[in-house]
Amino acid sequence: MDYFNWNNLIAAHFFKNEMAGRGVHLYVTEELITDIGQESGADFSDFIEAIKIGLPGAKRKGLCVKALETQENWRRELDYPPYIGYLALFVLAAGIEGDFATHSYYPRLRTLLDEEPTTGQYPSFDRMSKLWEDLEKWSNEDKSGELGIFNSNRVGKRKHIGLPIAQTLLTEKERHALPAIFAAADLDPISYPAEGAIALLLASHGRKQLRKRTLSLLEETRDSEELRQALLEWIIDELRGWDGTAEVSGKTQIYGLLRLCCKLDSIAKRASLSLRCSTKYEFPEEDLLLFLDGNSQSFSCYEESGGLSSPLICESDGKPLVGCEFDWLKGLQVRSADSKWCFKLPASPIRVFVNGDTQGLPGIVEVRQLPTQQPFYLAAHEQCLELLTRWGESSCQGFEKLLIIDGLPSGWHLFKAQAACSDELIKQEYPILAFPTNVRLELAGGIRLERGNKFFKFAPPKLILQGGSESIKVYCDNKLLDCTSAAGIYELPADTPAETKLLIEARSGEDIIKRCSLLLVENYSLPSQSNAQQFDRFGKLQIGDNESAGVAGALVRCVDFPDFNFNTFLPIQGKQRILFVGKEPGQIAIWPAESLPTDWEPVWAISKGRHRGQAMFCGTNLAESQPLISKCKDRKKMREWKEILWYDRKKISPPDRHNFKALWKQFQKEAERV
Repeated sequence: MDYFNWNNLIAAHFFKNEMAGRGVHLYVTEELITDIGQESGADFSDFIEAIKIGLPGAKRKGLCVKALETQENWRRELDYPPYIGYLALFVLAAGIEGDFATHSYYPRLRTLLDEEPTTGQYPSFDRMSKLWEDLEKWSNEDKSGELGIFNSNRVGKRKHIGLPIAQTLLTEKERHALPAIFAAADLDPISYPAEGAIALLLASHGRKQLRKRTLSLLEETRDSEELRQALLEWIIDELRGWDGTAEVSGKTQIYGLLRLCCKLDSIAKRASLSLRCSTKYEFPEEDLLLFLDGNSQSFSCYEESGGLSSPLICESDGKPLVGCEFDWLKGLQVRSADSKWCFKLPASPIRVFVNGDTQGLPGIVEVRQLPTQQPFYLAAHEQCLELLTRWGESSCQGFEKLLIIDGLPSGWHLFKAQAACSDELIKQEYPILAFPTNVRLELAGGIRLERGNKFFKFAPPKLILQGGSESIKVYCDNKLLDCTSAAGIYELPADTPAETKLLIEARSGEDIIKRCSLLLVENYSLPSQSNAQQFDRFGKLQIGDNESAGVAGALVRCVDFPDFNFNTFLPIQGKQRILFVGKEPGQIAIWPAESLPTDWEPVWAISKGRHRGQAMFCGTNLAESQPLISKCKDRKKMREWKEILWYDRKKISPPDRHNFKALWKQFQKEAERV
């Protein structure tokens, strides 16, 4: 094959649709080059020869000068950057073994090219950084991450060779082994600890799958700190893209965490703790039934929002699983009956909580990393109190112990702080309280359009800066962004233009620390039915058949639909009424005699006729639909509210799902007191 074909095949191996939004690393080996060329009958030596010749019609002499020549005006006609083949060669050189000095790079490169393996910089190699930077621009800005996101990170003090070396920190075999290691280490792609804690977990659980070189890099040593940080950044990219699945004994299993959620009652000095499942994998349509290890108890939950489930509900009595009933020092594990789903509460003597507002949850929710520059809570076992108190009083703002007399496990205490200023005193003993050391700029939330970093303008993402200091500022197209109420979270201005690529940069002074790009889309048209692949009622692909009934996503062809009957929402017969009931006494509307409420949100829709009625949950958020006792001036409405919930309780069938039944009973109890 000629150079052009080699270049495109290598590029297509790394940059592809399934890598959309994920980090790409050009880890190139002789084995990979051989596999890529095998179909065309080309081998590794053929690749080296093609590299030496370069693109057809190359005018300049010298390997690096030829590489630079490929960068000129290539975007007009080519799908992939034409210099990826050269970058692949540079990465190859960083990884080959032989009789070389440990940090010797240029002799390795010359050996690959059948040249004398002398030391000293290869001619014009210092100019190759332009190619790495252009590749970053192409993947992140031109393609908006649709084929993957490449960052031209460099490691070590020798900046030119640090670029290819940064691509060799993980082998393909190690990368494929990471999901199983993540599962064994109880890591979660939604909420993960700081880099130091991740390094310890991977070194402990990855001894059989990771190379000695990788394991040694995970150990904190000053001599290899830059390499270690680059390795951890790569690992975190893989963790963030992990969907929670891992192969175990030939079977695919789905892993996630159990996360504690807490509602604090400062007046009663009570903490109400529940458990939710956290996973990036899509929850099943039906309720997820889970069993406690070593116990016959079963619990159910369903997907609520942001990869988090509803609180676990006990199947036997319909009550929420109480989080303080378990030993947090030993942890907890629940599984589905077929063991396909597995969720763990990792053992830990210290647990970090933050305000649940950012995740759409009431109260506070457990996270795996100490937040910087914002309030947090700590639940700590008494064995940690001496060091924790010293650290809190010397290194935190507003550190105080909360008086909780009910709701925490025996021997546990709860603390609150406005912000942590330093982790030096405590990070070695308790890595969960270590600050992140790598700066990360991430897009969170929003509604994506297709692949990559395209979002609808009405639902843009938030920008999250992790591990940053006060000196690091975030810019959008050179405009300084203001931080929201939560430190490290930035929002795009309301007047941000659509249909224009936006360059987001985290800067420290004039230095660009991190960058990414995104596109807000305002005008979007659905693909035409004629171009979409259609499937029949059995899911079989229709080829060349444009006249039979078919479906492609939301596009349906050759089917007549009856008008939608809104009465099918509830089992309404004849002249039945619907009573919409809110969470406060007096919040009741009888439809159709009364209009729907505008100043409060219904929680229940109750069909009412001559015989038995039916209650259905219609609230927007189960966690925020708890009954709330308040004074109502309209005695008639208050009487109607109590009548439907309490006096007529035996005439109304409760909702079907356990979690709704539990809420329905809470409403009945509150109505009894009115």
